[in-house]
Amino acid sequence: MRPPTLLHLPADVTPEWMTGALAYAGVLPSDVTVTSLEAQPVGTGQMADTTRFRLTYDAPGAGPATVIGKFASADEQSRSTGLALRAYEVEVRFYREVAARVGARVPATYVAEVEPETGWFTLLLEDIVGAAQGDQIAACTPDVAASVLEEMAGLHAPCWEAADLAALEWLNRSTPESDGLLCMLVSSLLPGFLERYEDTLAPDHQEVCRLFAEHLPAYLRLRGGPRTASHGDFRLDNLLFQPGEARPVVVDWQTVAWAGASYDVAYFIGGCLNAEDRRAHESDLLAHYHDALCRRGVRDYTLEQLRADVRRDTFGGVMMAIVAAMVVQRTERGDLMFLTSTTRHAQHALDSDAPALLLAAR
Repeated sequence: MRPPTLLHLPADVTPEWMTGALAYAGVLPSDVTVTSLEAQPVGTGQMADTTRFRLTYDAPGAGPATVIGKFASADEQSRSTGLALRAYEVEVRFYREVAARVGARVPATYVAEVEPETGWFTLLLEDIVGAAQGDQIAACTPDVAASVLEEMAGLHAPCWEAADLAALEWLNRSTPESDGLLCMLVSSLLPGFLERYEDTLAPDHQEVCRLFAEHLPAYLRLRGGPRTASHGDFRLDNLLFQPGEARPVVVDWQTVAWAGASYDVAYFIGGCLNAEDRRAHESDLLAHYHDALCRRGVRDYTLEQLRADVRRDTFGGVMMAIVAAMVVQRTERGDLMFLTSTTRHAQHALDSDAPALLLAAR
């Protein structure tokens, strides 16, 4: 049986293609056919287009009732960004090469095809039935945050300092050249970012953005400690919650990289809790995450080191907001999300006195 062909757009999906794809994945008997399908856009992703397909079979109930398809964005700017950042290739290769290894909940993969040179890709994934997407803007409670951090440890611990993963070029993408390009990118995008949000972003938070961009080389030099598979965009909008199930399903793996676990931790705690809850519960949440790592076999990383690394990586969310806001298709919700994220991450950096780290490392 041949692998399914790569498709560019949700409209390219036919019942015949879907039949072959599900049969190749082993979730549809070879003598059953998809007779019709209905496509419905889902999610709020700004780098890719996601569609739910409702399926009808000539043998009712023989296969999944719905599946999720993910494709390169129809928006030319977002698609060009995804290609330049290798985001599409990275996500497909995560599902192919790493997903089965991690302890975090991720959707089952039926099709994972990509053309790295063009950026076109096709992902066909399990539909997490009945799940609701988290809401970055609304934030979450400390109890939900604790469950998410437990799941995060399920990603990080099985990949902790794994030599075979470190050797994957598509995953371990950080080089002196890429760091230099990142510094140039942030510096070039910051003026437009501040101009866009100058009337709504507090002056002290704007100053955090300026200071970070000015001292980004120092931030990059400060990175250290053990490495693992880091999601890179671990936030509520990329989590699916099912009723009665504490464990969320983690999606949108376009930014996964070989990096410090503290980046994901700081990014989630700083961006997905409101400031009051973060200040009241951050210490306990860090201890909870560290305990979850230790229960999964990590032995060489102290709670004190985690706290120090999270302080440094409060700037990770600031960096993501500056870059992402300016390189994807602009939307009303996107503006509100990026403004909310920048506000929370910048305040997290101020509350942690993280600017002092950059100034001391000049």
